[in-house]
Amino acid sequence: MAVLVHSQAYTVSTVITNPGAVTNLVVHASATKPLVVVRAKITLAQATIPTAANARIRLVEKTAAGTYTAVAATTFKRHNPSDADASFTAGHTATAEGTDGDFIEEGWGSSTGWMFDWAPTPEEYILIQAGTGNGLAMKSNVAAPAGNYAFSFTVHELG
Repeated sequence: MAVLVHSQAYTVSTVITNPGAVTNLVVHASATKPLVVVRAKITLAQATIPTAANARIRLVEKTAAGTYTAVAATTFKRHNPSDADASFTAGHTATAEGTDGDFIEEGWGSSTGWMFDWAPTPEEYILIQAGTGNGLAMKSNVAAPAGNYAFSFTVHELG
């Protein structure tokens, strides 16, 4: 999957204050177009955080949608300005979790200068099959220390 032809690239991001031990950011494929996730990041969205701590995050497949605060498709960063708005959906801060599938678990630091940046090689990209329940989420195992964090996914929508 090293070459992504006939795709549109988007970055979905949101800033979350005091993210809890829930799905923090999720993208769900549309009914007809699969997604390829090529990057996932968490960065600090403020100058300092008083409490430094390490945390764990899961990149988890979703096989059924949960209930999230919507991230409007009009706010997704289109990597090619002539592309249309995306047909996939995104949300943050789950109030009801969808069904979790397989996952990759990683550690990250809240204010140590080492944040979470999953930047896979093309062979490691994650394909999300078309279907409105199919997605990929960043889900915190435990709540991060109080503060503001920016969560983002960069994806290619195929088709």
